[in-house]
Amino acid sequence: MEEYIKLLLEQIRCKKVHPYIREEIEGHIEEQIAENIRLGMSEKEAEKAAVEDMGSPVEVGISLDRIHRPQIAWGIIILMAIISLAGIILQMVIEAQTGIHKIDSMNYAMNVISGFIIMLMVYRIDYSVIARYSKIIAVFLLGICGLSFFIGTEINGCICYVEFLGIQISVFSIMMLYVPLYGAVIYKYYGLGYKAFFKCILWMVIPVVMAYRLPDISLAFILLLSMAMVLTVAVMLGWFPKAKKKTIFGLWGTILGLPLLLLGFAWRANMLASYQIKRITAFFTGGDEYNYITSVLRLNLQKSQLWGSNGEDLKYFFEIGESYLFSHVLSAYGQILATVILGILIFLILQIFLLSFQQKNQVGMCMGCGCGMVLLLNIILNIGINMGWIPLTRSFLPFFSSGENNIVICYILVGIILSIYRYKNIYPAKISTYSRKCY
Repeated sequence: MEEYIKLLLEQIRCKKVHPYIREEIEGHIEEQIAENIRLGMSEKEAEKAAVEDMGSPVEVGISLDRIHRPQIAWGIIILMAIISLAGIILQMVIEAQTGIHKIDSMNYAMNVISGFIIMLMVYRIDYSVIARYSKIIAVFLLGICGLSFFIGTEINGCICYVEFLGIQISVFSIMMLYVPLYGAVIYKYYGLGYKAFFKCILWMVIPVVMAYRLPDISLAFILLLSMAMVLTVAVMLGWFPKAKKKTIFGLWGTILGLPLLLLGFAWRANMLASYQIKRITAFFTGGDEYNYITSVLRLNLQKSQLWGSNGEDLKYFFEIGESYLFSHVLSAYGQILATVILGILIFLILQIFLLSFQQKNQVGMCMGCGCGMVLLLNIILNIGINMGWIPLTRSFLPFFSSGENNIVICYILVGIILSIYRYKNIYPAKISTYSRKCY
């Protein structure tokens, strides 16, 4: 049997899949040996017959090699190339037409190119390795967030950056990587019951509370809903308690109430910056100077045309290239172009979720879901703000808005998705994130 398996594995070029195929083939042979012994064969005869029944090891190995090999998601890579090119062109056109010196299309282009290269580098990394060290990486990210309370750069009452060796790291951006890591972290508690489930809740609550403490409401919102969805998928896959419906109902009942409780607490404890309080109040009451930008955005939406400019000038919005890019597109170029941009992003998100939920490996499924949720919620938040439906807060449109850290993080998230797809035919449904054995 050992010689048969050794010869079979020599035909399979991907070494990562060898342990799983070995275990599967051994299982089939041992089952057949047991059946042969039951039919009256000796142990030696039973093993020989079982091995012969498997067929030629070379032919079987070649057949398995066709299946179990790394895959490339060319569709997503091509789509990302189209999005990258479209974003660069759009930023250049905006810079040329507005003449705003704060819009640096060349810097944006360099960030996009860097992000695309980093995406391809992340794609080459085995996501199971990331999963294996997920707790260490997650604690490191929490450490950066915690360090920002002491040495972070504050802008408008919110801690935004931490500086290392002259490099500014956006706390908002770096913490978005926590979500796919969370999918791998909670997998380490697979099958350990309610006690482990509440530990997973703790891994979710800590970064959310830290985000509120910055205070960064948009970051807390994205982290909370993204991780809640990842945990919901894990519960549905049977990682934790058997009472799936009750667990999910209790989880989301708490999730939907927690933001209101935290916001109320932050409001009462004066943890929110004064400008944030005034913006929230003005959003609902109207007629205040802090509601001015939202009023302009709403008016811009109402006056937008199917194609071409509506005559509104948003040049005085210093964040046209970042926070208010979508509103500017509506104002300067019309609803058709804005819809095309939004449609491309929605198509990308759908592809990400489709790829994630088609995964056989459950760790990859949850990590992919986390990446998709982060991008989706950023799109929803930014569009909602640009439409005047959501009170002003930090936001950006993934891949199209300027901002070095945000751009790179978005490409890293897609790189993780590509890595998950790359190994979709390599790993079984369940693997140990402490070793390479399946169970």
